Amino acid sequence: MRTRQSRTRPPRATRLSLAMSLVLISLLAALVLAAAAPAAQADPTSVTCRLSAAAVQYGDHVTVSGQLTPGVPQAVTITLGGAAVATTTSAASGAFSAGFVAHAGGDVVAAAGATQSAPVHLDVQPLLDVSHGTVVPFLKTRYVLAITPSSYSGQVSLSLTHRGAVVATLRTRAHDGKATFAVPLSGIDAFDLAFAAAADGALSARSLQTRVQVKWSRVAVGSHGPMVKGLLTALARLKVRVPGIGSSFSGQDGDALVAFQKAYGLSRSRVADHAVWRKLDGARLIKPRYKSPSVHVEVDKARQILMVVRNGAVYGYIPVSTGATDNTPEGSFGIRQKSPATSPLYGSGSLTWVMGFVGNFAIHGYPIVPSFPASHGCIREPLWVANWTYSQSFVGERLYVYH
Repeated sequence: MRTRQSRTRPPRATRLSLAMSLVLISLLAALVLAAAAPAAQADPTSVTCRLSAAAVQYGDHVTVSGQLTPGVPQAVTITLGGAAVATTTSAASGAFSAGFVAHAGGDVVAAAGATQSAPVHLDVQPLLDVSHGTVVPFLKTRYVLAITPSSYSGQVSLSLTHRGAVVATLRTRAHDGKATFAVPLSGIDAFDLAFAAAADGALSARSLQTRVQVKWSRVAVGSHGPMVKGLLTALARLKVRVPGIGSSFSGQDGDALVAFQKAYGLSRSRVADHAVWRKLDGARLIKPRYKSPSVHVEVDKARQILMVVRNGAVYGYIPVSTGATDNTPEGSFGIRQKSPATSPLYGSGSLTWVMGFVGNFAIHGYPIVPSFPASHGCIREPLWVANWTYSQSFVGERLYVYH
């Protein structure tokens, strides 16, 4: 037989006392937690923002500073073009400062909570660095403008100034961070180069100026090197007939040089000195005395040059030597006879590329063509260029000979 055991319950008053104790403990815990939690922080009423510089170069450090009102410690986020670039916490006074490295331009904004500053625009310009190859008068020199970042692909222009005048304007588009120019340095002394890189994406426009001194050196028969090529290029540009454009200065090149010296009233030395280089710098094309007919030949006895005229302009000219006694006939003639070799009409001498124009007077090639009148009356041409004149002219073409 099982005996039921009875459980003893605490008195009702005791149970009520325990319940009230638990309630009080909960209330006290809630009060402690409430006291420990920070008070909700209100957003500032205003935020200011200023930049250490409004325009910088790619990779420069930019400092952003400002003020929160009211002044309380609070997190501040700096954005550039909507993307966060820096964060900081303001001082108790509300002042803040933060920095970032600039890789693109755009609007900079400082924000604390939901309050933002007015946007301040930042210009970021690409980095530019220029280099060039060997500088020789009257030759094109390779200039390379290196641009950072290499992603820049905008248009780049170059303005070239010499002796106070713009002599060339070049344009190209950058590729892989480089813009390359073939710059015509047609002269001596100082040239100013102004590069301008246009705005591209988030990068602003940027310019760069530099100066180069183009130096000359003496050139004479026997000289070698790029200075010879520059000299012959300059002569050819002014319509002097040259045997070719190379890096060695031959006796034939000396003939071409003396033609230039004759045409521009310089000493007939066959040597390119400072006077020659300076005259080449800025010299204008010589003009024929006659415009009609548009195709003709002129021989200027005073300057001792022969000019082949096409379309009323000098197509090319060479040095000649006329009669030593000034007996070469002057006037308007026609080329009446052509012969590649000696004709009995002009004597028994060794003559080539003969073009007769009156009586027994002719234009022809000859081994010796000094820089002064020395012939018996004919018009001597250097042998190496006589065939050129011969091939340019035709029977019946007008020839003017004058002093």
